[in-house]
Amino acid sequence: MIATSGDEEFVMLALVPRQAILIFGVCFALGVLVGALVDAIASRRLRVDPLCCDGLEVHERIEGTALDRAQIKRQWRDCTAARGILAVSLVLLVAGVVSGQIDPGGWSSVRVMLLVASAIALFIVATVSDHFLDEHLWRHVAKRHLPGIFLWTLGALVAMYLLLDRAHFDVAGAVERGKWIVLAVACIIGLIPESGPHLVFVMLFARGEIPFSILLASSIVQDGHGMLPMLAQSRRTFVTVKAINFVVGLAVGAAVLAFGY
Repeated sequence: MIATSGDEEFVMLALVPRQAILIFGVCFALGVLVGALVDAIASRRLRVDPLCCDGLEVHERIEGTALDRAQIKRQWRDCTAARGILAVSLVLLVAGVVSGQIDPGGWSSVRVMLLVASAIALFIVATVSDHFLDEHLWRHVAKRHLPGIFLWTLGALVAMYLLLDRAHFDVAGAVERGKWIVLAVACIIGLIPESGPHLVFVMLFARGEIPFSILLASSIVQDGHGMLPMLAQSRRTFVTVKAINFVVGLAVGAAVLAFGY
């Protein structure tokens, strides 16, 4: 869970791609290291409750064959609404990026990354099976995740606009005076098992209002909604995992902050 940062990763890649990739690498390395240490030191002391996955849907067979030309042609002849809407949206997005309507002013790293991600998404939408596209991409990703990401991002942007541009509040100065408190708050908010609250720190970092260490600590502690199934099945295990994440995030964030980042 240390290695993941929830749906906020997409926004981080869009706003601060270089720092995002660095954070992903640090979280991956910490996830491997801390996971091994926990298993080696505390596996006998930490009791893990056996989990019951009665609600888990298991597919008994794989539908179709990957990149089967005949299947792809058949799916496009009988194109579903989900495939059509997603394909048209992605084509327009790719066209906007290439023409410069989206992110004008040269081929920045953000523009290149957006084009690559959009092209990959379009390829997936154009080739996967109807079942995978309708059930997983459309109903799960597009209908469940995208509205939440959009609303949280919009809320964070509105809050930043009102706080910084309209009220002219000196966030950077306040953070500098209480940076250790902000670090603790970021880690505490990271305990929330939901994608969205962490976006406030993404926006603040993108605007240069908080140091890198606070965004890193928040990314280590929070894991989007990935722990919600665990919370439903075993509160003890949920608390144990989040406690380990919190300690690691706070310690690493404090160390990086002490070095001035």
